[in-house]
Amino acid sequence: MKLSSAVLALGFYAPVAKACLAGPFSFEFEGECSRETLLEAYKDQVYSATGAIPRDCTTTAEEDFQAKLDAAGTTAQEICDKIYDTAEKVPFTDAAKKGTDMHFEQMFFNGRSDWQEEIETIYETDDESATSVLKRDAEHIRTFHDGTAQGRRVAWPGELTNFQSSVTDSRGNPTCTTNAAMCCWPKDRQANDGNGNCADPYDVNCVDNDPADNTDLCYVDMEKGNASTGFDSELGFIGYPRDNNDGEVRRRFDRVLHCDCLYCSSDSCPACIHQSQGAIHCHGLAWSNDANDATARYRGNNIFYVAMYDHMYVRGYVENVPGAPMCGW
Repeated sequence: MKLSSAVLALGFYAPVAKACLAGPFSFEFEGECSRETLLEAYKDQVYSATGAIPRDCTTTAEEDFQAKLDAAGTTAQEICDKIYDTAEKVPFTDAAKKGTDMHFEQMFFNGRSDWQEEIETIYETDDESATSVLKRDAEHIRTFHDGTAQGRRVAWPGELTNFQSSVTDSRGNPTCTTNAAMCCWPKDRQANDGNGNCADPYDVNCVDNDPADNTDLCYVDMEKGNASTGFDSELGFIGYPRDNNDGEVRRRFDRVLHCDCLYCSSDSCPACIHQSQGAIHCHGLAWSNDANDATARYRGNNIFYVAMYDHMYVRGYVENVPGAPMCGW
């Protein structure tokens, strides 16, 4: 990362009584931006450069650096804030390349895009060549992961209903109330990847298959998912008191309406039935309250990796738990 002379322009030309080095300068540094990092780079690349400091200078590198900050009316922290605030952010829409209006991304994080609802089949072509092949249809996810996402910051998709809140971080950027997000998948649509139980031939052994089960789903508060699901439920709950790993989380949802109680019986809540959880796989991510922390700055990269690359493209895990979006906070 390069710190240009423009950042400390006031310090270069204002009178600096204690400074030994006058005039503009620039230096580069790697890693996290902090006072220690900036000072070390200044000392090595500027203060200690051959001929940079007069022989009669008695000011240390730290004193010289601080004098320039004081003259510019700034601090090392403010410089780091500016560096991070002005750093490039790759639009999240560059990952899928499905347009820039975020419509595809909204459908994806709800669990309802074509990548998630389609299953590979040989019945759509006369020669029985496969269509709806995930690795082929979502190839750009792999190229984005292997290229752009490795070295550039991806913007957080905070405008999606899944991640909207009234909370902003210390830089004024939208963030989740809990500084965390979670994705859950009830379906596996890809064979031969060592994950889930989808298998060849797809039209027989991958019609409604399950991911590797790593979660005990207790209940879904449908009101909290209204913005993404459109159910418009104010009191609806779906309870899953049993964990039998048989895929029932999807197949029996057509019998569930609204329920005002979490664990209900046919007498107390006739519109609700006890649900078996079935196989479900969840993965969460969290980030720091400090907007300059790497976990906060690169949370867009992380949600891309968790939702689009690792669990969908690599493992084939798709769709959403009924009543909730696939991912949210």
